[in-house]
Amino acid sequence: MQDRPLLARQPILDKQQSIYAYELLCRPVPTDNVTWQNAHGNDATTEVVIGALHEIGMASVTAGLPAFVNFTADFLVIDLPLSPDEMVIELLEHIPPSETNIAAVQRLKKQGYRIAVDDFTGSSEQATWLAYADIVKVDLPALTGKSDAATIRDTFHHDGLLWLAEKVETHEEFEACKQAGYDLFQGYFFSKPVTMFGRRTPDSHLAVMQLITALNKPDAEFEDIVDTVRRDPQLSFRLLQMANSPTVNQGASITTLQRAATALGLNRIKRWANLLALGKLSDKPAILQQQALFRAHLMQGISAFSDELDPDTAFTLGLFSLLDALLDLPIDEVCAKVSLPDELTEAISQHTGIYGRHLAAIHCWEHGDADAIPWKQLCLTPSQLETTIEQAIVLVSEESGALGT
Repeated sequence: MQDRPLLARQPILDKQQSIYAYELLCRPVPTDNVTWQNAHGNDATTEVVIGALHEIGMASVTAGLPAFVNFTADFLVIDLPLSPDEMVIELLEHIPPSETNIAAVQRLKKQGYRIAVDDFTGSSEQATWLAYADIVKVDLPALTGKSDAATIRDTFHHDGLLWLAEKVETHEEFEACKQAGYDLFQGYFFSKPVTMFGRRTPDSHLAVMQLITALNKPDAEFEDIVDTVRRDPQLSFRLLQMANSPTVNQGASITTLQRAATALGLNRIKRWANLLALGKLSDKPAILQQQALFRAHLMQGISAFSDELDPDTAFTLGLFSLLDALLDLPIDEVCAKVSLPDELTEAISQHTGIYGRHLAAIHCWEHGDADAIPWKQLCLTPSQLETTIEQAIVLVSEESGALGT
């Protein structure tokens, strides 16, 4: 999959020209008018945040400095994926100071977020936002004269308000704004926006990675797992089906997820939830998901021959060993994104450790190269492996129907 432009960043500097923050910008460059913002503004902000947070990583994008992100009115009322230390909210100049929008901004300020008023030119409607602002961004080219940058600050300044000169293009503009009392500066004089490239993960893949991350947190407790499943109707329905299967329940019908989770047990519900999460990748062929399920059962079967292999860990290892193919990302990157334990990451990506050695043996068998299997390093014999393979094939056949594959 070829890298493409995900976003751009432009530094925001202080009076000493040290980097104070970065503004994250949509790519391709959006049209700067209310019609475009109303039609596409939400998508632009989503692309920027997803690109920074999930595709590239905030540490790589901002190096720990705050990110200025343009917000539409719709984004003011959602729960934000970045903390107040990581993000400054830019109110686009087209957002009206309605009661609903003001209440949303007040809520965000109580949560600790800093508010920047974007492209301020001194209009009375924009000036309403200054009562809630921490930073004002003044669009220099939109002003009518060189003296207006100073005049607009003198007119609207109040204690605690930082002023940012935007679109600074010359040394003279920088010095003039600095003399006028501006605190921060941004523009081509310092740096053009730098485009950052990466692979855009499809939304369905991103949702699956988030779900797998939540399910496999090392400190996740029973209620955490149940809550994670409960937030996904498809997972909840499937797990209720499994809890009512004859192999699990011979009594009265189970109708609540809490009872289903109790009947299945923590380890089994995690295993099934992980498997069902991968089943949500509708753009992937069923055979690929079946292969992942086969490896999961095969690794779990192999664990029966060794006291060193935990059955549930072995199952998860086999299931996740094809994440690179399922999510169209390098395996190291996938393991990092879903925060797998080091033991699983090393086993999947490097075939090290006792789990990795047995996974490598499965790879050899799948490629018809049984002679390359280091049998002395494994916990089972060739005949035991063949028997375990046959058992795994039967289990996959039985379970694929329940998964809808």
